[in-house]
Order: sequence, then C-alpha cells, then structure tokens
Amino acid sequence: MSSKVDMAVILPDIHHPAHSKECMKAVFQFLQRYGKRLSHLILLGDQMDMQAVSHWLENKTRVLEGKRLLREYRTFDKDILTPLEELISPQCKKVFFIGNHEDWIRDAIDKNPQGEGYWEIENNLHLIERGWKIIELNKTYNLGKLVLCHGYYTNIYHARKMVDTFGKSVIYGHAHDLQEHTKVTPVNVKDVHKGKCIGCLCDMNPSYGENRPNRWVHAFSVVYLMPGGFFNEYTPNIVNGRFVFPDGKIYGKVL
Repeated sequence: MSSKVDMAVILPDIHHPAHSKECMKAVFQFLQRYGKRLSHLILLGDQMDMQAVSHWLENKTRVLEGKRLLREYRTFDKDILTPLEELISPQCKKVFFIGNHEDWIRDAIDKNPQGEGYWEIENNLHLIERGWKIIELNKTYNLGKLVLCHGYYTNIYHARKMVDTFGKSVIYGHAHDLQEHTKVTPVNVKDVHKGKCIGCLCDMNPSYGENRPNRWVHAFSVVYLMPGGFFNEYTPNIVNGRFVFPDGKIYGKVL
C-alpha cells in the first residue's frame, strides 16, 4: 500500500476587497514554505465580496458610488488569485467554489440580461483556462472521505446541522466562525464523522456590518490525506495577523 500523504490548503470566505490584509499576508507566508508541496489549493467560496452587484446595496446609491464590477475582478486577480497561483506547483489541483456572494452575478444578469456574456466570473477571471475547477453554488467536492462545500446554515448549531445533513465528514465556510460537531453511529463506533466550519479571512468589521457584534474568527484549514481517503485536519486560528503551525514556526506579522 502506498504511504504517500497529500496536503491540501482550504481558504474560506476572503471577501476581497473586504479581506483581512494581515491574514492574507500570513497565509501567503505559509504558502511560501508549503505551497509547492500541495496536492490541492481550494478557495471555499465568497472569495470576492461583489458589492457592485449586491442585492443588499442596490438601492443605496451613496454606498455604491465608485464601485465597479470590472475593478473588483481585476484587483482580486492582482491581490489574491495570481499571487496564490505563483506559490503552488503546476501539478497542484486548484478548486474555486462559487459562494453566495459570487452567485450575485447570476441574480444581476437575471435582472439585466444585457450583461450576459460580459459580467460572468469565468469571462473575466478565465478560471478554466488557468486550470481551476469551478464548483457551482451548493455543490460539493470530495477530498478522500472528506466532503467540502461553501456552506448552507448560519444558525447557532450549524456544525451539527451540517454533519446531520451530509452523514459524512464535511468542512465548510459561510458562517465565518469556528465550530465543530462530531457524530458516531451506534452501528459502528469507529465510523466517526465531523462537521466543521473553518472561519473566514475577511475583515471582522466590514462597513455593511455597521459595528454590530459577530462571532467571526480568522482561520483556514490544512488537510493531510492518507491512503484510503482518511485524513487529519488542522485549523490554524489567526490572531492579530499571526498563527503558529504544528511545525512550530510563527507565520504573519512581526510584533
């Protein structure tokens, strides 16, 4: 049996340009060390905030002033997508989840069909040509025995809801917090599943939040895939722009 262990990095809810620049710098620093080893780099959805087509802002002219969809695509590519691609190997599988924010493009085209063929993510970021596998909203992607999706629920016990819904181990974002729930079937006590929300990489206090409290946590996920599809998963919690990985090294800004 092969003893090869694959390494995957999963980045949740960046929400560029409302992202945490400190967190992304820490992630980039981590990938400078590990990026060439990755078998998978996965963007778990809501990579872009997409305020230019937000249905929450469509009647707020002052907030929308100066926001342009083309600029959002270009700056996301410059700040996030291209730098990530430069830190991984050509053999690394790249997966791009469509989150609910990216899906606002579909809503905008439904209201304005004249944008069809011009506004779509693929027609602006050219993801397929660049080797990215696109996972549509509410669809899943498997890493061995682990299921990945953007996420469905934001209720207080969403991790339990997710593992009950899937009946398998599932990692997701969307809720922006850290939450985990394990489930063991009485039929086989070795058949353990977990649902886990892996936080976010966005600004903790975006303008649209209007200073309301939330339970968001800066984090991302590193998954090691063993033969047979089994896995170990680690969730570095980024605090004040820094985190420590099990290798003992501190990543992020110098205090």
